[in-house]
Amino acid sequence: MGTVGDHWLLTASFGCAFLIDEARNMICCFVRDRNDPAWLDVLVRRILPRVAIRYGAVALHAAAAAKGDRALLLLGPSGAGKSTTSAALGAAGWDVLSDDISILWGHDAPRVAPATTGICVWADSFAALDLPARRSVLMPGYPGKRRFVPGNETNTAPMPLNAIVLLERSANAREARLVPVTPIEALGCSTRERIRFNPAETTGAELRETFAALSAVVQVTPCFRLSYPPDYGALPALVERLEGMLQH
Repeated sequence: MGTVGDHWLLTASFGCAFLIDEARNMICCFVRDRNDPAWLDVLVRRILPRVAIRYGAVALHAAAAAKGDRALLLLGPSGAGKSTTSAALGAAGWDVLSDDISILWGHDAPRVAPATTGICVWADSFAALDLPARRSVLMPGYPGKRRFVPGNETNTAPMPLNAIVLLERSANAREARLVPVTPIEALGCSTRERIRFNPAETTGAELRETFAALSAVVQVTPCFRLSYPPDYGALPALVERLEGMLQH
């Protein structure tokens, strides 16, 4: 990441670069091979969520899914099961708004916006969930990983955020268990998963803005922890717990 005059320049190892002109609300894409899907994946999954930050959004390493008109955010560190849970929800008929990076708008009345298409899972999860190959493609730059499109992704508008769920995959868990957590605990988790527009920013302004926005979000959104065993057999109960939570 760098600058060219007044513009931001972001580059990726897939032979692509993106010049962000904030004054004209424009992104120029420079690609080695326009037929290579890798650059488009970088644009959608990595660049656009960061650009949203410049326009007042909060971007998080989180999955988001909706059932009807109710949406939830799934938070957790790498390996917590965000993508696998998203795939299980998608297979159960949910709208998956994002499996990796989620966008939040309107922090006093938070809404979560669709940020990607499809769900990216490794081969073992793909096989264990028995996902249909006809609805998947190989992920560029991630050998063995596939992007699964459930086929029921109809929502394109931001949806009201009804719950924040902290995922905890635990070998000590015997069953999927959903318990409320305090706003401060949810704030700590969500702050750790924040996306930074400029990782080299040293003034702390971006962190303060994000912290203030997330503080507002957790104060008005019910927060839970979902602990579950690290085996695929626990996923149906996990989906059931989440559906039950949204119905209340």
